[in-house]
Amino acid sequence: MSDNSNNTTPAIPSGDFAKALRGDIKLGVGAMLQRAWEITLRSLPWMLGVFVVLLLINLLVSNVLGMFFPFDEEALAAQNSIDFEQLPLGNIIASSLLQEIIMAPFSAMLIYIGLVNAAEKKPSVVGLRSVLQHSPQIMLVALFKIVITAVLAAVLIGIGSFIGGGFAVLLAVLAVIYLQLSLMLAVPFVIDRELNAFRALIASFLVINKTMFPVLGLMALMAVILLISAIPLLLGLIFTLPMAFNAVGVVYHSLIGVDEETI
Repeated sequence: MSDNSNNTTPAIPSGDFAKALRGDIKLGVGAMLQRAWEITLRSLPWMLGVFVVLLLINLLVSNVLGMFFPFDEEALAAQNSIDFEQLPLGNIIASSLLQEIIMAPFSAMLIYIGLVNAAEKKPSVVGLRSVLQHSPQIMLVALFKIVITAVLAAVLIGIGSFIGGGFAVLLAVLAVIYLQLSLMLAVPFVIDRELNAFRALIASFLVINKTMFPVLGLMALMAVILLISAIPLLLGLIFTLPMAFNAVGVVYHSLIGVDEETI
């Protein structure tokens, strides 16, 4: 795949897996944020195109799942108060979880674009198709993350309930945030290094925990940016949602380095 010859943005240094595992790579929050923004501007058409496709696929998946797990959203919204005894919680939970797992490989296409952007390359249709070849492992990553998150949250809420309900919820929220950050590179590992789901999750956990605070700072800033950009009729999200995926690519490339075969 050819380089983007029109790009004037300085390339970020390619990382090294062994150094990342030792914690020898230092990340700069400001530099990563700037980098994520700069590569977003040049890759916006690609990412918006994929976003549109994802929305259409998500709508299709939602409608199909609605046939197997029926749930009248309009009727619920029209009610003044929610009767949880009449609420089909099982259908809601099953539909939501299945939708997240089914959509995981398609969402991973945006992560792929973020990876190649960070590595100073151009995405391609061939590359997008290659992401779908990893669908089983990507779906397993999504499933493992859901299970691990649910178990951890339940355990912490159970432990925290002996101290106080509010503290238990806060503890669970903080733990879920930490876990999601620790596992954020699992899908890039599957796409780039072709690791299986379990090894990808372990690799992500080990690498991120060597440089947790810069990653936390970057993602906290991204969360604020996403929140602010959503205020004017959600129009700012056209730029900031792609930027969030590019930020993941920047973190991965800075720590691990994107393999040439991936791009």
